[in-house]
Amino acid sequence: MDLTWTDRQDELRRRFTVFGRERVAPDSARRDREESFDRGLWQELADAGFWAVNVPKRYGGDGGDLWDHVAAFEGLARGADDCGFVLTAAAHAGLQQLLLRYGTEEQKETLLPGLVSGAIGATAATEAAGGSHVSAVTTTARPAPGGGFSLSGGKSHITNAPVADLMMIVGRVAGIGPRDITLFLVEKGGRGVEQGEQESLLGLRTSPLGPIGLDDVEVPPERVLGQVGGGLDVLYWCLAFDRMIYGVIVSAHLEALLPTAIDRITTRRAFGSPIGEHQYIQDKVVDMQVTVAASRALSYSTVDALLHPDDTHRASLLASCVKLLSAEGLVRAGLELVQLFGHAGFESGSGIERHLRDAVAFRIAGGTNEMQKKNIFNQVLRAHRRDPDQ
Repeated sequence: MDLTWTDRQDELRRRFTVFGRERVAPDSARRDREESFDRGLWQELADAGFWAVNVPKRYGGDGGDLWDHVAAFEGLARGADDCGFVLTAAAHAGLQQLLLRYGTEEQKETLLPGLVSGAIGATAATEAAGGSHVSAVTTTARPAPGGGFSLSGGKSHITNAPVADLMMIVGRVAGIGPRDITLFLVEKGGRGVEQGEQESLLGLRTSPLGPIGLDDVEVPPERVLGQVGGGLDVLYWCLAFDRMIYGVIVSAHLEALLPTAIDRITTRRAFGSPIGEHQYIQDKVVDMQVTVAASRALSYSTVDALLHPDDTHRASLLASCVKLLSAEGLVRAGLELVQLFGHAGFESGSGIERHLRDAVAFRIAGGTNEMQKKNIFNQVLRAHRRDPDQ
């Protein structure tokens, strides 16, 4: 795997670092206080070409590849100082990537141009009872006259749900046997579709999470994503992609926070010397840097696996590893930043405590840490049973 960035990828990282720093970061504290998502800022991101990066030109994109997309995300996360906004982008990216990989030609021609130019997408799997257990969904699709489906059920805590223009809904098709999980593309404003209000959260307050209600929603056959009954296979790839992006976000965001920590430990004095001269303090910065390096390396390895169709299980394993490692590392970093700043870091509005509040969500969003551990164990066990001498 060659990890050398191309000139285009370097330019994408620089361009979207600047966009994040100049357009997203300056007002991030206010948006956090007001728990608001800025649709105008989202449109600016689209107009800057962020969503066109790895979409083929015939669908309105620039014709780049997945590595280009990762480079752009790394830049945005580094400059934005707003994990909520960047995770909103990650949720949209998941749907866009699914369409690119599994969509029909008609779906791509019809739906991708809108997603590239500013429409918002959401992937909706989580339900109130099942949480991270994707295969436990109860949303039901019943065959309807004409070959379509009637979709009923509800989704909970879905990123982008209150503002999404296009939603990928995970449901079960009644009466087709055990392999019944299927993915449906549902547009805003359809009869029976109810998008709830934005939830009030501890962190990620700039990201619009909410419920989706589905009451006999008519879904034509051409709005099934992938094969009927083949939804789990598609979801496994989607989950691996999402978790990879989380690792990219953590590494870039935490790398951008390191100068804040360094400045604090070199200017704050105690007992006659800068606090950074004490090993207990140095250890905090060391741990942050290790999280940055490990998260980035694992994320890149996951990208490589995602690009190989026969590497789905390896991609799933690596993605859970990076999601677990980066989430734990970001929470530790948030705690240690507060510790480094003492009472000043604990004060509401300091800008320091916001990083800790946002970090806690990374242990839950995209699959809880406990679910990541379960998947890692299952993938390791599966590999051992397939090849005990591996």
